[in-house]
Amino acid sequence: MLRSHLALLWRARRAAVLVLALAAAGGCVSRVAREPDAAGPRRSPAAARAPGDHGELDFWVPDGPAARVLSLQVPESTEDDPSDAERSDDEPPAPARPRRGVTSAEADEERRYVVLPGVDLAPAVEQKVAEIASAYHRRTGKELVVTSGTRDPARQAEAMHDLFRHGADVLGLYKDKAAAREIKSAYEEGLSTDEPREAVIAALERVIRAQIDRGVFISAHLREGAVDIRNRDMTPAEKRAFREGLDEVGGVFALEESRPPHYHLQID
Repeated sequence: MLRSHLALLWRARRAAVLVLALAAAGGCVSRVAREPDAAGPRRSPAAARAPGDHGELDFWVPDGPAARVLSLQVPESTEDDPSDAERSDDEPPAPARPRRGVTSAEADEERRYVVLPGVDLAPAVEQKVAEIASAYHRRTGKELVVTSGTRDPARQAEAMHDLFRHGADVLGLYKDKAAAREIKSAYEEGLSTDEPREAVIAALERVIRAQIDRGVFISAHLREGAVDIRNRDMTPAEKRAFREGLDEVGGVFALEESRPPHYHLQID
């Protein structure tokens, strides 16, 4: 009796699996047949069907405990759609979907650089930075970080104060040596009198403003022609990719400075 019941359950399970497979493959129509009697399941005569008619399939699904066991043993398959957790580490991730409302062409033109708060860029400089950042992103998949752009005399004084404080070779950084020495003298005078930081920066700003009045610009930042790009987190390969991008874009003079680490770009 138990063996007969298990055999019946096994046949019902195989029939259910077959129905699921046929439904996935061709969308067959199924209908529930009558419960088999003691003589076995009734079958429709083959002659009663039209030639080539395989669109219907008779099967019997038992009620009660057998139906519950069947539902547990024939779960819905998920093998065709593995989750990210099941995906092999060697398998490349699925391509990211474009944001809603953004076409793929627009996504390619998205800004590939980040501008720190308080940094201003002139339109011509920003266009050049966008081209450089796009070339860098194509090579590395990373974005550039703009740490400085157009400066007024106050910002230039603060930037040069930091250079002096970190022991940078300021005279070697600037082409106009006379202007650089004048600013350095103001810095050293402030240190000799033990002036606070704010007072020293104010003294440097006065010198820079006086130079601008004479038509002297110690830095291209003062003329909306320079920008600084962070490079402290760049690998040697990424630095090489950055320089290749500069060559591709053209019209840019680059100087790598170490205190703090960055690329100083002067835009022609």
